[in-house]
Amino acid sequence: MKKFWMISMLLIAALFVISCGEGEEEGGEGAACTTPGAFRCSGDYSQTCDQEAWKNFEQCTADKPCNTTSGKCEAKSSDNTDPTTNPTTDPTTEPTTEPTTEPTTDPTNSGDSDCGKMFDCFQGCNQDQTCMQGCYTNSTDKGRADYDALYDCMNNNGCLDSSLSNEEYGQCVVNNCYNEADACDLLSGGGGEAADNSYNSPYGSLTIQFSSDTIRNSSDGQDDTTTGMSLAAFANGTYGNGSASVTPAGAAGIQSEVDYYVDAQYGNSIEITQIPVFQSGQNYTGGNPVVIFSIDEENAAVGALNTSVMQGAQALLYVVDINWNAAQPSITCFHAFGEGTVNITALGDYANHGNIALNGNVTLYSPKNYMTYGDISGAFQNPITVCSPVQ
Repeated sequence: MKKFWMISMLLIAALFVISCGEGEEEGGEGAACTTPGAFRCSGDYSQTCDQEAWKNFEQCTADKPCNTTSGKCEAKSSDNTDPTTNPTTDPTTEPTTEPTTEPTTDPTNSGDSDCGKMFDCFQGCNQDQTCMQGCYTNSTDKGRADYDALYDCMNNNGCLDSSLSNEEYGQCVVNNCYNEADACDLLSGGGGEAADNSYNSPYGSLTIQFSSDTIRNSSDGQDDTTTGMSLAAFANGTYGNGSASVTPAGAAGIQSEVDYYVDAQYGNSIEITQIPVFQSGQNYTGGNPVVIFSIDEENAAVGALNTSVMQGAQALLYVVDINWNAAQPSITCFHAFGEGTVNITALGDYANHGNIALNGNVTLYSPKNYMTYGDISGAFQNPITVCSPVQ
């Protein structure tokens, strides 16, 4: 399988530029306009739209500059900030790290117990019942006994109901058959550890809704600041042990952007990034948490995508914190990964700024307490840092 879970996090200036209205159209006095009575800034002048042409209304000064929001000359004050001001931090630089988030082994693989080795054997059978019976028969007495105990527990508690989703199945096993599953090494995540119960499982949930007429290309120039960008959240919901929102109440706004990344090393992908933007004086800076949804190009098509951190999934959603003060912003820690289904309802020629629309729902899990697999934070090709529990 191609290395899919490579977090590129190619953060660009477009994520922080607040889009402007008619007040910044090109052309000086006499240029055509369509909204009578509208104002805009043009150099040192405030202009107004009169008889379908821009006309100088007032010459602004250093003490009374043109406010690009209102289009009028206004005195500066602590309450009169210009929302078009660029942030003090420069997000045009890319992160220095691209943490790999693909488990080194399939987390369904187990450890060194006899029952665990039986499950490893099952994995190679591809659902062939004769093969699986051979794995059971060739195991030890203890291996078979531990397997029988797990099967009976799951059967008696309804965990084998075929109508259960992956999340419901996992919670059923954890809630009712934890000890039996642990005896078969099914909670260690294939090289992981026992679950850290200071992180709730699940760790939140998100509703996904996004559409854009254009997809930004990683080769676009940095002066292209609005392609693929929306001043709205694509993911809404909570994360953590309580009800912390992925769209913080104190944020001045939320920006989402969809990008097509060409990466010769890790493969091409479409990524949607959501960043809360905070105001500091007259400047705007990136905040946390950041939500990222990534689709490997080989899975980029209209239809339902299985979203998970597990190998074989078609898409990946993760919630992280970013260090925006660094010279090159980078991920500092991971809060959660998403499990669920996201439906792509429209997808144009994404390599040439085509459109995209999608929706869905995901359940969040901390890497420290991931479904039935426990602590999987050590089961990645490159180590990841897990954020402290969010209360």
